[in-house]
Amino acid sequence: MKASLYFKYAWRSLLRGGQRSVLAILCIAVGVLAIVSLELVGQMINLAFTSNVREANGGDVAVAAYVHPFNNTDLAFFERLKEQGEISAYTPVITARASTRLSASIGEAFSLIVIDPQTFPVVPSPTFLQPTDGSFARLVQGQQVVVTKNFLDQYHYKVGDSLTIYVSPDSSTGTGSIFHVTIAGVIADEGLAATAGSTMYLSAATYQTAAPDQPLLYDSIYISTNNDQARADQVAKAVQNQFYYASTQTATDALKADEQQVDYIRKFLEIAGLLALLIGGVGIVHTMQVLLLRRRTEIAMLKTTGYRRRDLYLLFGLEAGLLGLVGGVIGSAIGLGVSLLARGLIMHLFMLNLPVSFDPLILVGGVLIGLGTALIFGLMPIVQAANIRPLSVIRDLPEGFRPGSYALTAGLLLLLSLLFCGMAIVVLNNNVGLGIGVVYGTFIFLGLLSLFFVLAVIVISLLPVPERLNIGFLALIVVALVIAGLITLVLPVFGSLLLLAAVAGLVVVFLPATWKANIKMALRNIGRQRARTTTTMLALFVGIFTVGLILILGQDLRDAINSSLARIVSFNVIVTANDRQAQQLEAQWSSVPGVQNRQHLIITSCLPLTIDGVPLQTLLRQNATASSNPNNFENQAALFYLGSLQGYDLAHGQVPSQEVTVVQGRNLSAADAASDNVLLPQAALQLAPLKNHLHLGSKLTLVSQDGKLVRTVTVVGIYRSQGFASSGAMLASLDLVRALSPGGQATNIYYLKIDPAQLGKALDRMQAIAGAISVTNLANLGDYVNQFLSYIILTLSAIASLSLFAGIVIIANAVGLAMLERRRELGILKAVGYTSRSILGEVLLENGTVAGVGAFLAMLLVSLALSLLGHFVFNFNLGTSEIIVLALIVGAAVLSMAVAALVAWGAVRVRPLEVLRYE
Repeated sequence: MKASLYFKYAWRSLLRGGQRSVLAILCIAVGVLAIVSLELVGQMINLAFTSNVREANGGDVAVAAYVHPFNNTDLAFFERLKEQGEISAYTPVITARASTRLSASIGEAFSLIVIDPQTFPVVPSPTFLQPTDGSFARLVQGQQVVVTKNFLDQYHYKVGDSLTIYVSPDSSTGTGSIFHVTIAGVIADEGLAATAGSTMYLSAATYQTAAPDQPLLYDSIYISTNNDQARADQVAKAVQNQFYYASTQTATDALKADEQQVDYIRKFLEIAGLLALLIGGVGIVHTMQVLLLRRRTEIAMLKTTGYRRRDLYLLFGLEAGLLGLVGGVIGSAIGLGVSLLARGLIMHLFMLNLPVSFDPLILVGGVLIGLGTALIFGLMPIVQAANIRPLSVIRDLPEGFRPGSYALTAGLLLLLSLLFCGMAIVVLNNNVGLGIGVVYGTFIFLGLLSLFFVLAVIVISLLPVPERLNIGFLALIVVALVIAGLITLVLPVFGSLLLLAAVAGLVVVFLPATWKANIKMALRNIGRQRARTTTTMLALFVGIFTVGLILILGQDLRDAINSSLARIVSFNVIVTANDRQAQQLEAQWSSVPGVQNRQHLIITSCLPLTIDGVPLQTLLRQNATASSNPNNFENQAALFYLGSLQGYDLAHGQVPSQEVTVVQGRNLSAADAASDNVLLPQAALQLAPLKNHLHLGSKLTLVSQDGKLVRTVTVVGIYRSQGFASSGAMLASLDLVRALSPGGQATNIYYLKIDPAQLGKALDRMQAIAGAISVTNLANLGDYVNQFLSYIILTLSAIASLSLFAGIVIIANAVGLAMLERRRELGILKAVGYTSRSILGEVLLENGTVAGVGAFLAMLLVSLALSLLGHFVFNFNLGTSEIIVLALIVGAAVLSMAVAALVAWGAVRVRPLEVLRYE
């Protein structure tokens, strides 16, 4: 009976609460929405990267060798492992970039995976969508290819369509290739293609027709050990011992790496959700205070009829719990929808295949989080309401503040922080350290900020509004103008706003008396409830700060990248050709229209064996042991620097000079034309495996990629380069480069500046001259980078907007609470002649000022953060966009006034007789 009474009482109280109950539910729903949606998105990302890790890795062991690809002789090692039963299957793969147009921009390229359809894949095949019974062995043959669903979606082809693809060069062909293919099948975006975007699979036999006299060189080999992890570890170690230049990754290694990456993403999303939940919790405190303050007489009557504090705790706790349950259910439902929208956005922007995940534990957890949040943040107003003394209410006396009430408030705040910290730890997967750090770090940061906000509130509330111009006020205006002018010199946009505020202060003197009275009341009301005003400013500050920092930092990085591209990249097309094609182009460059400038590099790749007789394998293993990572970056960088050669026609006077500075030793000259002398890039000396082993006079033994030629070169100089005059390779004679190139055909790279209006004609002419050349069109490189950054900014801004929305709800609550407290004041104002419009104007001015000042301080801190980031992180100056700063400050003020108008619209229309009947 008593339980039923309590439940009915709490439920009917919520229904009578009307707008206040809705606002409380919104506060809870926003926080739960953030937690649930971000948790679900995090789980989808986790499933995408970790659910089919063996398939995504390509096998139990994935072997990659980009510096020195595998040749057919190397495959004999894997064949022996198979014959010995160490592995059950293996398949070699070539990965290249391709496009559907010769002049396609860099953003229009897709992945081309060259496979042996009889052995690929060594793990369960991806799902074939068309035909449903398809297989690589049956469909990938001749000119037929299989593509991913992403490919169809991006290029709008269908099964049976024929197209021409232009393939970038690789070690096998040395130049670009052209293939006329037909789409024979479509697979789901799974396995290797899950994170690769648009992908096409072509048979190795067809691929070799582009260069039939050259052996195929494979960059990856995928191995199956029938999911035997112990054997996979043994095989990985054996491969590493045999091919020291290769990197290996087992499925377990891939899982650990993916889990670590996903863990970072999920923690970021969870922290963002907790921030929104914390701000929503502050809104709950405000709302419960409004709800319970309106019922002071009711609480007093309950206490006089015999209800004790514990009864009131139960009544109001049940009411808060119902708010939490309803808000949790609504937030979980909306969060589910938001997660689906976020999934679609991520799939579209980043070409990731995210599975749909509706984890009931997350959804139920969202409801429980809503319940817990309402009880935790409703605790303080509930205890305060239960302490109301009936006599104070009956006599209409203020409660006042006693030493005990201060102690009670402090204790409740401490308890609230502990309970919220406990909930945060649970949300963060029981990470105690992170939970404590996030919660109390945020509390400390916001506490320090609140000191500045309190000072700002005091200053604003004390601003004078004189009836007439006087010397003291004029002096104050002059000082404000001088200070604002000085700030303008350093921070123009902020100084301009302060100048505007100072001028507005001067204009106030000449306004009508009624207007001045409204302005004075608005300023004084800001200081009446400093704690509440400060809390409102803090809530809005968090949203404005995060959105402002993301937008301005994103724009600064975009501008910096565009500026660097414009300064460094003085060309818009890269053409790759072999020696035969290069000779044809050199003879007919004059017939290619629109070519304004060109640079020519001749390069090749080889495998370094020894340094001064010491096997490079030994040095790399020593570094791998020291770093506990056989695939560490410095080992791969060492292989790149020592395995790349750039040739100069020294016999005809071409020497390394443009943008190349020799810092040790000497430069190459015509006397080195027939020698094996080289210049070494300075960066190579700083790498851990090469430090103290590589110097002037060192002798390096190199072997060509096809293994047919071994040469020993001597380091005669160390150089430093800028721009694209050097590829970062060792510099040598052209004869040496061609000797170490497979088939004697080095790779020629042309950096061209072509008139965009004649780009198509120029590329057609080059293709007519030299045949199947490879073209990389950088004309839209800036657009591609800008688009990618825009996607990231959009995603982060959407996450940050959750906190901003929670701040808006808090503003609504603060206005509602103020209107309730000032109900008698509003009646008196209307009784002495104030209209609803003038009172509403005062409310709008008050809240617009609070929001504008909060946004101003937020953007000021954004400027400071950008200055620190630019100095310590990015090493270049990060500017502040005046348009974004003004838009956010003015937008925050306008939005706050709009919310205040909606909440106060009915309150300012109260009839004086209703309020003052018993005065």
